[in-house]
Amino acid sequence: MNTTAGISRLRLRLMKILDATLGFWLCWILGYFHYLRNAPASTPPDSMPKRILIIRPGGMGDMILLIPVLKYLAGRFPAAQMDIVCEKRNIDILRLAGFENNAVAYDAGMLRVFSMLRSRKYDVAIDTEQFHNSSAIITFLSRAALRIGFKINPHRNLLYTHLVNYNLDGYEGTQFARLLTPLGIDDFSYNLEGCLSVGETSMTHGLKEKLDNLTKTGKLVTIHPGSTSIYKQWDIRKFSKLVHRLTTDRALQILLIGGNNDIQQANEILKETGNSGKIISLTGQLTLQETAEIIHKSRFFISGDSGLAHLAIAVGTPTIVIFGPTDPEKWGLRNSRHKIVRKPLACSPCFIFGYHKLCHSIDCMANISPEEVFAACDALLKQEA
Repeated sequence: MNTTAGISRLRLRLMKILDATLGFWLCWILGYFHYLRNAPASTPPDSMPKRILIIRPGGMGDMILLIPVLKYLAGRFPAAQMDIVCEKRNIDILRLAGFENNAVAYDAGMLRVFSMLRSRKYDVAIDTEQFHNSSAIITFLSRAALRIGFKINPHRNLLYTHLVNYNLDGYEGTQFARLLTPLGIDDFSYNLEGCLSVGETSMTHGLKEKLDNLTKTGKLVTIHPGSTSIYKQWDIRKFSKLVHRLTTDRALQILLIGGNNDIQQANEILKETGNSGKIISLTGQLTLQETAEIIHKSRFFISGDSGLAHLAIAVGTPTIVIFGPTDPEKWGLRNSRHKIVRKPLACSPCFIFGYHKLCHSIDCMANISPEEVFAACDALLKQEA
């Protein structure tokens, strides 16, 4: 693991500890004093709120799954100013969706967030965080007449005016859509597929020419072999075997992508497969916008459960996603264009809200063979034919 990744994971653990300790007590204190004040029930805004606050902490996948909801709100209330409190790493996702100017990164400085909450009068605040405490505090401090949140963590409940049921087994995008019901919205049909439009990016001439040469044959398959969690990491040797079969048995061209933290995995695949001309790695070399364009132009996309898997669905590309400890019913999409490969073990899925069971051997990933993933690839190819 490189130094940047190590610092990032340490920082994430520290934030979770602070949220579980300080955040817990702040929620309890604010909620209890709000109760003691016996404040009158908030009056809902009229049908056209003037200012809407959205809180979305968490990673890329959550933010991508929220995009259809953000687009619906922008269309339903075109005159409303919408502010989105999020992590700095997700501003590129919002840029793809056209919401870059709405973003306020709380990890770039909480003072800016608190200043915004003091200076702006919100009609609606929607907390899309599922469990943690800090987002509920931001929602409460917004002073919005409607403060909407999930009814799953009882310590947060007094900070909201409207509670929404959360289905632990339900598709996450559908759960986000439920947060609109207190606004009287019951006609929204959630759909992630193709919700992001990808235009031509300003790639360097050499990279643009390479991409055009790869895509014009119609045989380009993009693979993201890395993962932010060892629990969701499929064996690189199995990725290598899969890549070998796709290039030799199906004459496909493989493009490996990912961030700087995925370079080692990509290099191992190149080494294992002999670094043939049919396998190219642009891992660590692309912006998110360039990544989205390349995935969009690919025949299909393969990865473990990751933010890029959600991105592939959002840009309209068929996917094959390898699931282990995470729940495919909650985080995956399964239809004729999107395949899920997993082993239904008694202990899986065990991931929930970023926490998971400790394992000596991660059998839910280790027991998935290259042949099973190759069969899913064949199923997509046959459907296209």
